[in-house]
Amino acid sequence: MPQDRRLVQAVARLSAAATLDADPGDMLRELCVAAARAIPVDSVGVMEVEARDGRRETVRFVAVEGRVAPAEAVQEALQLGPCHDAVMTQDVVVVEDLGRMHDAWGPFVTTALAVEVQAVVAVPLLSRGMVWGTLDMYRRVAGPWDEREIEAARLLADVAVSYLVMAHDRDEARAARREIEHRALHDQLTDLPNRSLLFDRMSHAVAVAQRTGKALAVAFLDLDGFKGVNDSLGHAGGDVVLVEVARRLVATARTADTLARLAGDEFVLLCEDVPPEPEPRARAVRALTERLARAFGEPMSVAGTALPVTASIGVVVIRPRAGASPDELLHAADSAMYEAKAHGPGAVVVHDRVDTLSA
Repeated sequence: MPQDRRLVQAVARLSAAATLDADPGDMLRELCVAAARAIPVDSVGVMEVEARDGRRETVRFVAVEGRVAPAEAVQEALQLGPCHDAVMTQDVVVVEDLGRMHDAWGPFVTTALAVEVQAVVAVPLLSRGMVWGTLDMYRRVAGPWDEREIEAARLLADVAVSYLVMAHDRDEARAARREIEHRALHDQLTDLPNRSLLFDRMSHAVAVAQRTGKALAVAFLDLDGFKGVNDSLGHAGGDVVLVEVARRLVATARTADTLARLAGDEFVLLCEDVPPEPEPRARAVRALTERLARAFGEPMSVAGTALPVTASIGVVVIRPRAGASPDELLHAADSAMYEAKAHGPGAVVVHDRVDTLSA
């Protein structure tokens, strides 16, 4: 097959990968295969240049076609060799005889000769004034490189890096969108679900409970004397306490539970799949309150000071009726919490409504 036709097919392969929403790593692997099929060389390697501290200059082995994986691995491990030089100079590195490069690239040259390659060309993938990767072509025989081979490699590198940058921008945009969505549904201080996300999960939990006949437990926690913590330690100290409370509560919660911060020093824990039968239900609720108590079992360290922290906890256990809203569930748990607050710091009150009129 004429080289021009192979080159057209290689470009088409890269274009198809981009159309299929390939990520940057996939694009580099496609470049490796495309170059190996389009250019008459013995081996091809592709390196990625990683971004660190705002600079792109650290090479990482991505893919290989042929026998040169050990040589590419040495370039990554030692950050020396033709691809590293191509990154640093932002220009094509052409070597006709690797045996003459021992002084500059000793370990790489030794490894390359051991896998029986004697000539190399490293083409940088250059865009926006940065190198994003390199395309490395190897031959078993020393000697001059055909300019057409180098130009073909340049073309494939240019096509690949254009798609690579598009994929990078797309992935960054998606990550930014996910971050915005996350922030809209999570508390900025503790990273716990906020009221919006809690209500969404409560609505889902109600629907599941109605379908399965299981009960729900909602625990409302209000820290005791938190205003005094802010007054004595300042808001920064208060934030330390809130973050630590959140961490401890997360550690005691089950995987399926939802722990949320409503506002200030108020937290809510939603527990699904509670058995409706009296004895199993009582055991489940007892285990829940014991887990919550453990979160406040030890003082919290704030600015080198051990600070006892307690919470008044109200728990409502229900089998929700049709049309029950998150507001109703939260109000029922809030009422139990205020009753606990009347008993003094650290009190727990449970309202079991499963066998009565549920919310």
